[in-house]
Amino acid sequence: MKSIVKLLLIFFIVGFVSCKDTKKEEEETEAVLEQIEAIETEVNAVSDEVKTKTVELEDALKELDSI
Repeated sequence: MKSIVKLLLIFFIVGFVSCKDTKKEEEETEAVLEQIEAIETEVNAVSDEVKTKTVELEDALKELDSI
């Protein structure tokens, strides 16, 4: 009977430790995802700025061609 209780206690401890590790991994994953989202936002902003500058340059070139 004591060996069964010890075995169940060991399983419980191993399960608890593995859940704790999973929580750490999830927190690390969330932090990385937040960084990726921040980078994506910045890339989108730069892309929009480049598109705006491209349109402005095309308009300036059209004006120069018409002169």
